[in-house]
Amino acid sequence: MSSQVDFLTNVDSDCAMRLITQKVVNFIRSSTNKNHTVIDLTWFNQYDSSINNLEGDFVFAVDVADPPYYLPHKIKWMQQLNKPVYYVGPIIKDFPFPIIPFFGWLRFRPQTFKSKIKHEDFFVSFNRKAHAHRKTYFDIFKTYPNILEKGYVSFFQDMKKHEISSIDELNEITKLQSLAQKIDEKQLYSAFEIVCETSAAPNSLFLTEKFNKCVASETPLLFLGDYNMLTTLKKYYGFCPFGPDDSYDSDFNYNLRVAKVLKIADNFFNYPLQEVFDNAKRNANHLFENFDAIHDRYVFKALECIK
Repeated sequence: MSSQVDFLTNVDSDCAMRLITQKVVNFIRSSTNKNHTVIDLTWFNQYDSSINNLEGDFVFAVDVADPPYYLPHKIKWMQQLNKPVYYVGPIIKDFPFPIIPFFGWLRFRPQTFKSKIKHEDFFVSFNRKAHAHRKTYFDIFKTYPNILEKGYVSFFQDMKKHEISSIDELNEITKLQSLAQKIDEKQLYSAFEIVCETSAAPNSLFLTEKFNKCVASETPLLFLGDYNMLTTLKKYYGFCPFGPDDSYDSDFNYNLRVAKVLKIADNFFNYPLQEVFDNAKRNANHLFENFDAIHDRYVFKALECIK
């Protein structure tokens, strides 16, 4: 565990997770001058008992890099601190502490805008970590071989397409995360992308560089991630429709969402596509031109709750 003044983190490598978290911490700290401690909840399981006795009048628990893991343990730890805790990270339904809603990967995205070169007759879907919901996606996907044939698809160790598939995450995390941030050339030619995000939770909203790379390359998006994510992005953060039909996003059942996404993928070229491609351009522009200001208004509003 390393400490910078009163900022504690387990992420010592100069990797993307560390850099994103540090930028979020700097942003939050510039908005308050009250006595506090900041702790990065990434790799929470690696902390020792010293985090049970933090100084400061309150704690910012920053969880923007990889929050899906160890959430019950994080909550239990926050409850025993006996001081105010403000959770900086994804929106989580019925969370027992005040949330400062922060999409760290979107707000401090390392990606740059990449104009679509051409919409060719294929799609992309890149998947590295074998999360349970991605295995579900792949298992259902295999029952649609005609769709798989149209895609440039990678799945864990089963279908390797990139150097990143063989990188040892533990020993080469900086290299792995650097490669993960880069828009793939295939995305600049694909007609659409199926993004199976890091999280597919029913009660939280988290996005990573996977969303950014699709949107930043003006690519129509079919999304498999947290429930109602696209609805939230359109209603509160100003995005346009992401694909020819986003209604699947509001189906609570994940398997049903997967089936509906694959049906849309199978019929994609039968939809009127000009508006879909135009909206993809609008969303790329919105991410780089307007999103930050909208995002920060919600952050500043939430920071008003600090006593």
